[in-house]
Amino acid sequence: MKFPVEWLREFVPTTLDDKALADKLTMAGLEVEEITPSEDGPVYHTKVTPNRGDWMSLLGVARETAATLDTKMSWAPTPLPDENDDVRRWAGVVITDTAGCPRYAGKVVRNVTIGPSPDWIQKRIAACGMRPVNVVVDVTNYVMLELGQPLHAFDYDTIPEGKIVVRPANAGETIVTLDGAERTLQAGMLVIADREKPIAVAGVMGGAETEVTDKTRHIFLEAALFDAGSIRRTSKVLGLSTDASYRFERTIDPEMVPLALERAAELLADLAGGEVALGRIDLYPSPARALPIALRPARTNAILGTDLSDETIAHSLTRLGLIVDPSVTPFKVLVPTFRTDLLKEIDLIEEVGRMIGYDTLPESLPAAPGAGAVDAPRGKFAGDLRTVLTSMGLQEALTHSLAAPSPFDDPKKADERVAIRLALSAELSGLRQALVPNLLEVLSHNLRQREPDVRLFEVGKVFAKGEGVSNYLETRRVAGVLTGAVSPRRWTGEEIPAIDFYAAKGVVEGLFTRLRLPAPQFVPGQVHGMHPGRTALIELDGQPIGYVAELDPDAVKSDLNVPASVGRVAAFELDADALLAIAADTRHYTPLPRFPAVTRVLAVVVDSEVGYWALESTARSVVEETLLEEIAPESIYTGEKIGEGKKSVAIRFVFRAADRTLTDAEVEAQMRAVETALAERVGAVHR
Repeated sequence: MKFPVEWLREFVPTTLDDKALADKLTMAGLEVEEITPSEDGPVYHTKVTPNRGDWMSLLGVARETAATLDTKMSWAPTPLPDENDDVRRWAGVVITDTAGCPRYAGKVVRNVTIGPSPDWIQKRIAACGMRPVNVVVDVTNYVMLELGQPLHAFDYDTIPEGKIVVRPANAGETIVTLDGAERTLQAGMLVIADREKPIAVAGVMGGAETEVTDKTRHIFLEAALFDAGSIRRTSKVLGLSTDASYRFERTIDPEMVPLALERAAELLADLAGGEVALGRIDLYPSPARALPIALRPARTNAILGTDLSDETIAHSLTRLGLIVDPSVTPFKVLVPTFRTDLLKEIDLIEEVGRMIGYDTLPESLPAAPGAGAVDAPRGKFAGDLRTVLTSMGLQEALTHSLAAPSPFDDPKKADERVAIRLALSAELSGLRQALVPNLLEVLSHNLRQREPDVRLFEVGKVFAKGEGVSNYLETRRVAGVLTGAVSPRRWTGEEIPAIDFYAAKGVVEGLFTRLRLPAPQFVPGQVHGMHPGRTALIELDGQPIGYVAELDPDAVKSDLNVPASVGRVAAFELDADALLAIAADTRHYTPLPRFPAVTRVLAVVVDSEVGYWALESTARSVVEETLLEEIAPESIYTGEKIGEGKKSVAIRFVFRAADRTLTDAEVEAQMRAVETALAERVGAVHR
């Protein structure tokens, strides 16, 4: 907010110079960012935090200044006249949405003379960054700057019978606002209407049809309290932010409504020659009350690290306009309606700290148990994932959890996407459902920068809608994308193999090994956007936990903005929470083997469609786990000697016992069990 320093001094007389006063306010929390000159003298530019709507007025800043300097504020509100029904002969108001408009007040000022406002008003509102228009508009702006209450003046003669209705808009209703733009309203937007149509967007901007012009003679003056959330939603949807909406979004003091209304009417009578109709319309069905909060002096000192007396604590709060009863323990504190940011005891403790001065608080470390901190299991596991993948040559990427829909999103899960209701842009329109699409965007950017070898990974959360209303699922994943050469290029110029499905599969297998996880099962499958013949679903004990695949070359060309020379792109994504659930908490060390191993190779002929994993899993299911040290593919052969539709698979078995040297009979027994199981379950024939 901007305002002339001299205006503030009218509220709080002080001998401090402008710089010293600015420093005092900044140290108390109201930051003065800069001081600039104007026709009305030096101007403060203050930084207003979203929870301090009271600082959006000279009165609010003056309260803060008086409290900071521990002095009295020089301000007398315009007296509220006695009740009088004369105004109801001229106007009437109905509120149909009291949640959106808890209070609405109005006055009628007749026979005003429209012209420029006095020089002193024009200079002051100009110094605050507003453009002088005419005496009526300038008065409403002046009072808003002075007291923080937005006002609006309607040309009374444009309102049929002076009847006002505060109601939600109907879908498709339109209004031409003061900026000349025709705006289509959505259902639920709060409007000020006559008996037929909207004449203003409540709390945001008035309508052109009821605008005050040079021909205006009678004024209906509005002051109201509108719901902050409602005004913010309307402002965002319409793309229309005004000085009024900015203040309503930060909440205003409901008790200021009649005071600001009477102040503006008083100024219009003095400066525009207006005749103020006696009384005012003031609809306030559920008046706000001062909020009681209990404050413990001992707790205050414990939090601040001080030894303040009860009197000092109580005085610190009364300086701010709070009502404190220190005769009871805990103190009973009544928070006035203009301090909507004070809700809990800790808020009051912070105010005490501000008033005694943060620079006076003792510097001491809080008492804490001597035991060292321990990482949470999830955080430690995420760190382990990062360490392992980084050691494999991948670089970590951190992408935004808000993302646009991607061609690589699973269309079957489109209904599970968590959309942002009022997204700032299409790129930030929803929460991501997977990590790979975002990583592919980063990979594409690097490839366009002529970086041919890209290996990226990310550990992060993904989101989806759950069952029921407002039920959302949030899980942690680990994913990676790779392209280019499998190893750094050499000066000799020899050709380096390119990254493919098997390179990514090797990363996954290495990850499982380094984290001491059970060996995963790779099952042929389909994943949207991935190569149909180079995709494997990853399972543990029959449960899916992710996939590893090469991208479909057609998808790379059509959906990734990358150079045409880019080769294969591989990707993987795993459920990190599922991996954590099976990760070993303790490392177990096995002594070096004392007895020799026995190696056997078994060659079998099977149908071409039988995958290697079917052979290995079958073999593992029948051999003694304590004797089998290793099982791995030795070779795969197809050709005329095998027959059409067949292949020969050689499997290497390594057996070893921890307590003895295995005999040939023991090993042969294991191999016969494997041969029998392979023949019965997958139709394998021993070569």
